[in-house]
Amino acid sequence: MKSYEYRAAAVQTLAKMGDVEANLEICAHYVKQAAQQNIRVIVFPECMNVGYLYDSQPHARQIAETIKDGKFIHGLAKLARQYDVYIASGLSEWDPQAEKIFNTGILLDRKGELVVHYHKQFLTTHDQNWFKFGERGFPVVETELGRVGMMICFDGRIPEIPRCTALKGAQVILDMANFFLIDQAELWRPARALENGVWICAATKAGQERSIYYPGGSMIVDPRGEVKAKVAWDIHGMAISNIDPTLADDKHYALTADKFTDRRPDTYGILTKPYEQTPVSKTSVEPIIPSQMTFNMAAAQTHVCESHPTTLDRVIEQVTHGARFGIKVMVLPEYVASPNWRIDEAEARRLAGMNQELLQKFAEVCKTEKCALLVPNVEEVDSKLYPTSFLIGLEGEIIMSYRKVHLFSDEQQWGTAGSEYPVVNTSYGRMGIMMGYDGLFPEAARCLGVNGADVILWPTRMQDKKERKYLLVPRAADNRCAVILANRVDAPYGGGSMVALPAQFPVWDVDKIAPNYPDMHKIVLEVVEIASARQKNMMANVHMFAKRQPWTYGALTAQHKVVSVAGK
Repeated sequence: MKSYEYRAAAVQTLAKMGDVEANLEICAHYVKQAAQQNIRVIVFPECMNVGYLYDSQPHARQIAETIKDGKFIHGLAKLARQYDVYIASGLSEWDPQAEKIFNTGILLDRKGELVVHYHKQFLTTHDQNWFKFGERGFPVVETELGRVGMMICFDGRIPEIPRCTALKGAQVILDMANFFLIDQAELWRPARALENGVWICAATKAGQERSIYYPGGSMIVDPRGEVKAKVAWDIHGMAISNIDPTLADDKHYALTADKFTDRRPDTYGILTKPYEQTPVSKTSVEPIIPSQMTFNMAAAQTHVCESHPTTLDRVIEQVTHGARFGIKVMVLPEYVASPNWRIDEAEARRLAGMNQELLQKFAEVCKTEKCALLVPNVEEVDSKLYPTSFLIGLEGEIIMSYRKVHLFSDEQQWGTAGSEYPVVNTSYGRMGIMMGYDGLFPEAARCLGVNGADVILWPTRMQDKKERKYLLVPRAADNRCAVILANRVDAPYGGGSMVALPAQFPVWDVDKIAPNYPDMHKIVLEVVEIASARQKNMMANVHMFAKRQPWTYGALTAQHKVVSVAGK
């Protein structure tokens, strides 16, 4: 094992309500085991000191501890010194200065000194009964473990939280959780690790605490979204894995892209505005008649192609059949009129030259069949080439156009990027667009969500299976939008077009919900209820936008150099 690698453990256990001494005994049991296995950092679940579901706020206040004088933190510090190990844990904290109770995460070093102190930012329904929203931002600290940050449980459902932590330099995010939904572990942890290129070491509970059942899900995920260790459901134990924090410095992706240096912080300003100043604060309370705003929408997996012989006329024929089946909104794959999934300058100019003719042909379909179509292509304006998608309406008119904001390296050779995330009202709800590489950046979908999108149209050419497996559903559920993903069949990861719904699926595994159909001319249909997209609560009183803390999101728009070693 190289000198900068170390062993980490995420503990899956269950705290006893209000019993600090019993919970310290549980911790001591696992710390001793960890020390015997040469583990350098051990992570315990959320609110490990006194449990989680309190009788009332006075009860929570009674059993919460201070950081300075708490029996639990002093007990953990003693264990850290005794076994020469870093210890992270969640705890219920009383802050006497602020006179508030916080859902808190701490990291103690081998001397028992407090090195990271974090407050949970995204509070669930029951959290809000006794805790206050976090006030400590996103602390990241240089340690022997690398640069370490934290999040707590449902923090992982707000993409800005792990994103800001990673942007502040975190290589490893320690996650103290009380997962009570399986997808929180199985889907969202790999997703957040993948999109940010960081390690996530997540410890959660298993068992029954009063009215809540914890299934488990403790795991360690690497910067590429691969689960390196996991505790089985419904048992107690430790997920143990080696961690090399320097792997998180490599943010490169396909086509020599870089997940961080290719960000466009100049375009993310809307994410730092107070909720009251955002379009979604108005659109989410606009009344609609649900029965009049329910539509068949689809990804049309069809495009000009040489390897699967397909002409533009055949694409148009297939789209026409889809419209006659009752589909009102269809999305075509990226660069639909090109036989090549990679576009050089000559091909880009050819596509731009045929743009008017292309749009006219699809406009005829829209007028005849009374549907809307998203047609991704290239446009030339003032001698500049823009990868652009055009949304054509029922009368053949261009409802909106979107210029791709995040460009892959092959597009950077010839293309000019856009700088806005427009959302427009249509007969079928409020529509926003992202193209290809945009979808790998949580900020793109988030800007569309904040701008009030009901439906996000995502034409793409996927590079990796994980884009579909781990990113598609979070882009929809994070923003309570439907997301229509239309992929090329000749892309490095071809096919798999599908529609993700605002309210998420009952099963977290995307491959089980919708197997990847690689077929050319596949039309993947879902019924989209716009009323579901207007309702932005993930659960009662847990609003995906109103409850954000945008005053802490400065890292999203900061023009600073992020640590990255693409191509290493």
